[in-house]
Amino acid sequence: MENGDPFPLLDVLSRHDVPFVIIGGHAVTFHGYVRATEDTDIVFRRTPEAEGELLSALTELKACWIGEEIDPGTSLERTHPVSMAYLRANRMMMLVTELGFLDIFDYIPGLPEEPVEQLFETAVRHGPYRYASLQWLRAMKAAANRPKDQIDLDHLRWDL
Repeated sequence: MENGDPFPLLDVLSRHDVPFVIIGGHAVTFHGYVRATEDTDIVFRRTPEAEGELLSALTELKACWIGEEIDPGTSLERTHPVSMAYLRANRMMMLVTELGFLDIFDYIPGLPEEPVEQLFETAVRHGPYRYASLQWLRAMKAAANRPKDQIDLDHLRWDL
């Protein structure tokens, strides 16, 4: 399930007033290096109210997490609907939704000690969305240091 167009998924999150900043491949594209990505990555600001908004949005999206057990009669891992207990127990969620894959963090990937508020305060608004600033995006990519992150860093502009 490829998620080439993240906007229907992001529209659901926005409609439910989920506080989020777009990171990952879609933020890389926003900052000028167009590349394929199979998921949408966001950082959400965790508060009790935001947890309720996120759960409502994820319920509408029919979001599920993938377990380790195999469904009987198939070779596929069993999926489980997202619940409030799951949401509260996980700081990073890799989910499948009816509109594509969604990875949700309540911390800055690669920089978990940094306050999420800094990411939100410096985010770049574009229409209804907030994207990680180029400075934060580069910092997350450098911290992750995977081959695809190095390619992104090579292609992202340096002007901050």
